[in-house]
Amino acid sequence: MAHEWDRLMRRLYLELKNQRLYFFVPPFVLFALVPLSVLAGPQGTDPSFSQCVTLSQLFIPSFAAWWPLFVLKEYHSSPARELLVVHRSSRAELLSRMISLWALYVLLAAVVFVYFASLFGRVWYLFAAVAAQSMFMIALGYSLSLLLQNTFIPLIVNFAYSSIFMLAVLDSPLNIFTIGTFSDAGSLVKPATVAAVAIVLLLAGYQAERRLYTRSM
Repeated sequence: MAHEWDRLMRRLYLELKNQRLYFFVPPFVLFALVPLSVLAGPQGTDPSFSQCVTLSQLFIPSFAAWWPLFVLKEYHSSPARELLVVHRSSRAELLSRMISLWALYVLLAAVVFVYFASLFGRVWYLFAAVAAQSMFMIALGYSLSLLLQNTFIPLIVNFAYSSIFMLAVLDSPLNIFTIGTFSDAGSLVKPATVAAVAIVLLLAGYQAERRLYTRSM
């Protein structure tokens, strides 16, 4: 088990390294775009926290699938797909990467929220919501990528989804985002549902991954 985990981490490191400049897009969004956009709003009042809520939900989940989709892109070329057969000991190669990249992304986002906590003091319910939304976006990209056998359409769907439901503020059961503040545990009812849907999407993607593995053998 330890050997499998070590191999996964080493491969994941190399895959992220191979993304070159594209690797730095999510860190730029997390550590520059989101904080600076929040600071550009009015200071010291509740509207500032409302802007933090809006901008965090808009940008952070939207770029959660960036690394995963670039990793998946490598597996849609014929030579890379053969890796699913080479590593016969694990039939969840891609699912493991999706979960690991989500954990890494949320860990980096936590650093940003430590800074937000120093400004607003009450951000951890929002952080939990953003973590669930980020899981949903990764799960959506993962399942669509394996079903459609490409990453371009999932990438377009990712940003189109965020634009339609966050910027247009559409009130729909399909909208994973929440308008308003996150001040108590009751505000996490919708994010909990979003996390449950994300798990279903991950399982659906895993089934597609297993079929891909079977066809590649």
